[in-house]
Amino acid sequence: MVRRRLIYISSVLAGFVWMSSLWAGPSELNFQGVLLDSAGNGVTGTRAMTVKLYDAAIGGNLLYTEDLGNVAVNKGVYSFNFGTNGTSNAKVTETVATTDGTLSSFQKILSNTNVVAGSVTVADGTYTWDQVNGSSDGGVKFDASYSTSLKRITVTYYNGAPTVGKTIAVTYRSPSTGVLGVLSNEKDPWLEISVAGVPQSTRQKLAATPYSLRAARVDEECYLETKEIDLPIKRVLTTNSRGYQGIGTRLPIGISNGNVDWQSIVIYYDIPHYVREIISLYVNYSVTKWTVYSNTYFGKIDFGLLDSNDNQIYSYGFPRSEANSSVVVIPVNKAIPFGESYRFLFSLNPGIGDGSAGYYSWGGASVNSITAKVKVPKTLSYSTP
Repeated sequence: MVRRRLIYISSVLAGFVWMSSLWAGPSELNFQGVLLDSAGNGVTGTRAMTVKLYDAAIGGNLLYTEDLGNVAVNKGVYSFNFGTNGTSNAKVTETVATTDGTLSSFQKILSNTNVVAGSVTVADGTYTWDQVNGSSDGGVKFDASYSTSLKRITVTYYNGAPTVGKTIAVTYRSPSTGVLGVLSNEKDPWLEISVAGVPQSTRQKLAATPYSLRAARVDEECYLETKEIDLPIKRVLTTNSRGYQGIGTRLPIGISNGNVDWQSIVIYYDIPHYVREIISLYVNYSVTKWTVYSNTYFGKIDFGLLDSNDNQIYSYGFPRSEANSSVVVIPVNKAIPFGESYRFLFSLNPGIGDGSAGYYSWGGASVNSITAKVKVPKTLSYSTP
């Protein structure tokens, strides 16, 4: 059975990132996501994308950047590998000196000539210094300076020689190819994706194990959030032989088709494949009663949740009483196994009569709107066409 997937999430253009971060090797990561247009439909075509890693959720130092070029998107779904062709600002640590108790000034030429501006820091276990904030004691007892032209760090103690055996270390960032340098010395960097030059929000923490040759997976639950999505309702307009006209902004079910028969309609909704759990449904519905020969009949609405084999795994029956724009909450609470596809079924029927005067069914029911509360991968804003 071929099914039409309903890709409808929100009224703003949004992308959803679901990271499994599978290691294709020690220096390459896989990224997967879903990209929707402003109408909530899955994008098909190509989009220019860029990956960046930072050491903070907001602001921070740029650790890695890779321009992926045009990435193919098919009905909203895309994936790419990254990590081999970009530029890392990897952290490098070198020993300036180990103190001997006599010297109070130390110098070292850095091994790498390409040093990221503002990234040089010094630490000896007691004092620290960096290019932005200077010395931790204000330069009274300890200070350092860095020559950008000579690539030389100079460390000075102003209160006599430090004690024997103190290690003075300099740390800085130096550009290199590939992401391996960053993953080897940065703890859980933050991932940012740009689409058509627009950075997405929010950054996601990238948890990975450097040098691992086995598949490693980010805890999926960390990347899920609860969303409410409005499901589009099919519009139906019908008029029976008695002049009863259905309302075009609803889905009138149980309305005469022009004779004495009354419609029974089953509506299916394919659940978007990136939905990981269905929490509940909020359904605005109406039930119409008809009284014929002192007998009263009500429309009937039933709900079912089907798996990919059309097996019903959850069901709910709506109240059988007259109601105008009432809301019922259906507590589904079903997780969707990876690779599985679920869909909603709404069955709407008229009330059944006793055959008097040739009329066999009366009453009607309408589903006016449906809002699904679901868990999906965390939202990334996206504002380009």
